[in-house]
Amino acid sequence: MAGLDFIKKNALTFSAILVLALITVNTGIIYYNDWVLKDTTRVKAETERAGYLVGQVWNQVVRNMDVGMRGYAITKNESLLGPLRDGARDNPIIFAELRTLTKKQGFQHPAAIDSMATGVEAFINSTQKMVDLIKIDSMTEFHAALSADPGRDAWFIYDRNARTINGFENARSEEAQASYEDANFRTLVVQTILNIIAFPSMLFLIVNIRKERKERKNLFSKLEENNRAFLFNPGTATDDIRENDVIDDSIRNFKTATHFINQVSNGNFAVTWDGFTSENEKYNTTNLAGELVLMRDRLKQIKAQDEIRNWTTEGLARFSEVLRKNQDNLEALSLDILTFLTKYLQAQQGCLFILQEDLEDETHMFLDMSACYAFDKRKFVTKKLEIGQGLIGQAFLEGTPVVLTDVPGGYTEITSGLGHKTPTCLLIVPMKANEKVEAVIELAGFQKFEKYQVEFLEKVGELTASTLGSVKNNEKMKLVLERFKVQTEQLKSQEEELRQNLEEMEATQEALQRAEKEKQA
Repeated sequence: MAGLDFIKKNALTFSAILVLALITVNTGIIYYNDWVLKDTTRVKAETERAGYLVGQVWNQVVRNMDVGMRGYAITKNESLLGPLRDGARDNPIIFAELRTLTKKQGFQHPAAIDSMATGVEAFINSTQKMVDLIKIDSMTEFHAALSADPGRDAWFIYDRNARTINGFENARSEEAQASYEDANFRTLVVQTILNIIAFPSMLFLIVNIRKERKERKNLFSKLEENNRAFLFNPGTATDDIRENDVIDDSIRNFKTATHFINQVSNGNFAVTWDGFTSENEKYNTTNLAGELVLMRDRLKQIKAQDEIRNWTTEGLARFSEVLRKNQDNLEALSLDILTFLTKYLQAQQGCLFILQEDLEDETHMFLDMSACYAFDKRKFVTKKLEIGQGLIGQAFLEGTPVVLTDVPGGYTEITSGLGHKTPTCLLIVPMKANEKVEAVIELAGFQKFEKYQVEFLEKVGELTASTLGSVKNNEKMKLVLERFKVQTEQLKSQEEELRQNLEEMEATQEALQRAEKEKQA
């Protein structure tokens, strides 16, 4: 059962291996047949060449020399001796090539070639002698030599040896042809077997490949769904999914996540997820990209809160140092407070109004501008504001901060080397302690004041109100003491004047009494 399961599981592999093996065998046979064809062609070419050379021995050498000799004997024309000279010249060349070729072929009877060459050479010599007899006009001897018929002897020798050589060549040609036909037959058998096995195997392969392709497509489709569900969803269509794109997207998403995490861990909260936009944000709320972006935003918020907390803590500490100075001089203290707060909140202008009471009428309270920073002095015709007068007076009454991002034209202008410009944001904060407003601060700038800055001003406002209350009480006590001292001096002066008057009256009375006594006497 296990073996059957193994075969079923690996049927596709076995089929592919079998087809590949048959194709390999067929390819080898094709190469072998090609070699056999080339070898057969070579053998036939050699046998044809050998037969041609054997034929040339008789036709080119013997026959031409005989014809040339006979023509010369009849006509005495020297030009007819050309074939004779050509035959004598070509004979050794032909036999040399024939010997080389048959040796290469493995011819076992080289003596046949030697015998043929000897017979032809004897014929050449006989022919040459007959030509010499013709030249000296010794026709009787010529006819005797011609009657001996040396060509017949040469033919017998030639024919006997030519049969041996041609028989060998024919045998080699037939052997090569038989080898070629056997190779073709083997090829036919293998190709038939290949077709019988390969067709169902290829059909099986095609069916399984299509099945695996479908399963593979479903697998990558599922992988793409998981990538979008758990890694990152670009929000694009998923109709045409390519496997390489799915793999590349997976790798890219993991690389992006690694880079994103490294940047966030190094404090770079401005890092973005490549491809994460407001359009696809709704698709990436619970996956890795969405969680990492949310983590970045939370860490960014925590960092911002820490920075605000540190900024507030540092500001309160530095402001406390400011409050410890000039507590015996309200004007100097007010200027230090306003200067510090204007710079620390990066405003361009500021003013501080302190609640004061009328020295002539203690029931009349008003707001006195005790300090200003970078203001055009022409704005303040008077340094006093009644309770409820203007934005500052209203803020005093309501006891709550006022933030204006649409500053009324002409309310105030910030002056610089480039001219005058209306600020874009105005902040007015009442400074109160124990629900009692002691002062109001107004700041103006070109940037919107944030909530934490307003809260910071409210915190320092409590410290400022408490300190200003103490300073004002001290100054009031100092003023009362000075008044008491003046009144005491006045009383002392009046007492001295009264004493002097009494002394003068006593002296006058004594003088009157003496005069009365003298008059009585």
